[in-house]
Amino acid sequence: MFLNINLGAEPVYPDSQELWVQQVEDRIKKINSGEFDQFEIHGFKRFSPADKDKLKQWVKVGVNATRDTLGVYPSRLIFHLVPKKSNQPVPWAYTRRDNPQRIYLHVDSRFQLEKFINDWTIYHEISHLAIPYLGGNYAWLAEGFASFMQYQVMENAGVLNGTIDENYQKKIAPHLKWFKSDLPPASIARRLMSQKQYPSAYWGSAYFFVVANNILTSEHQTSLTKLIRQYQLCCNAPHGDVAQLMSDLDILLGEPVFSKLLARFETQAARTIYPSEF
Repeated sequence: MFLNINLGAEPVYPDSQELWVQQVEDRIKKINSGEFDQFEIHGFKRFSPADKDKLKQWVKVGVNATRDTLGVYPSRLIFHLVPKKSNQPVPWAYTRRDNPQRIYLHVDSRFQLEKFINDWTIYHEISHLAIPYLGGNYAWLAEGFASFMQYQVMENAGVLNGTIDENYQKKIAPHLKWFKSDLPPASIARRLMSQKQYPSAYWGSAYFFVVANNILTSEHQTSLTKLIRQYQLCCNAPHGDVAQLMSDLDILLGEPVFSKLLARFETQAARTIYPSEF
């Protein structure tokens, strides 16, 4: 699907600046009053007192690390913990865009706190809520965003093993083979999602945000995490659509970078966008 966006138009709407300034002021007041950036945890009855304390500390670390990287969230973060024996601390997790939104974390409480803190899962799931639910057709983009951001959060928190570039290289490089194609990246990612080849879909899609971040750092003296911190204050809502998200980010930046980049990923041959090696 091609978005009906005028890529050559200046991304400024007459009432946007005044409206957004008011929204930012309102949200700052609510943040200062403690209304935002709160979290709650459900499911503790199924864990021992010691495990309860450990898991609560882990969730707090995850919330604070993500907040420090992506800004204060404009809604309460609600977590549900589910016990599940596994060979890893968090074998499964997902986010539900209910009202209110919720994050479900299946955990093996036998693991030590350090193992939980060094696990990527909670940072990935909280990152999802930094942008609206984009619908099934753009699940690839949402997963690419959360995959990209999990390492941004972990690096900022000092819990990433290796450099951030090394981590992206390790995850993205094995999946480049799917994108040596004349099909657009969006079509390839959707097909991979439908075939349940999730790692390839997620990390192939994360490259969208690698490209976006490179543009921001090299041409606009900012970064994607800085832009998302602004977005959290003015614009983040539980439900939206891709066109609105791209437009909001473009307006904050002052140029139609994201709309143009999405149009490329929707229409241009993947082999002309992705490198042969990463």
